[in-house]
Amino acid sequence: MLVKKKSVIVALISGFVLSCVLILTLVGYVAYTELKNEESKISYRRMLGRLNAGIYGKFIEIGGLEVRSDESGALHGKNIVEGTLKNCGEKDVSEILLKLKFFDMEGAIIYEALLDPLGPALGSGGLSQVGISHLLVPDGTFVQKGRSIFFKKILVNCPEEITSSMKPIRGYKARQKWPGKISYEILSLKLSDPKDR
Repeated sequence: MLVKKKSVIVALISGFVLSCVLILTLVGYVAYTELKNEESKISYRRMLGRLNAGIYGKFIEIGGLEVRSDESGALHGKNIVEGTLKNCGEKDVSEILLKLKFFDMEGAIIYEALLDPLGPALGSGGLSQVGISHLLVPDGTFVQKGRSIFFKKILVNCPEEITSSMKPIRGYKARQKWPGKISYEILSLKLSDPKDR
């Protein structure tokens, strides 16, 4: 009887261990597939954003791009980039990512920065070159067809070539605008779905 009792206990423990291994394997597999699905969704959104930028980007106009030092308000003394974004197309835009290129007077690229004009009002949205933003529009903003918005964001890690050219000239208190050229490229764009609002 003692042998049977030990056999039953061993069988129960073995069954329990095998059940735990099976359950952990299933949990791991489900977690892995969820992670892969999430990665696929992110990859799909990036690809769709690039595709939209290529197709719908021709309807987006970025104007008045300039870099200067703000002399008033909360951004006093900060180097900022500002401009307007106009949607000339027939659809609303809810997200846009720009790559700004800064050229010196000889036409050489001295700096590149990523800019999210529709990003959060108090944060960089994960972009390393653009710091706390200052927008005249609330979070979750989209640009309606035929409309434009003004954006203004802090430019962090700004190279000395840019900041030194904006220092005040003797006798003048105000800082100068940066005299170099700025160009932009639309890297990603998301069209707004009316159901999301």
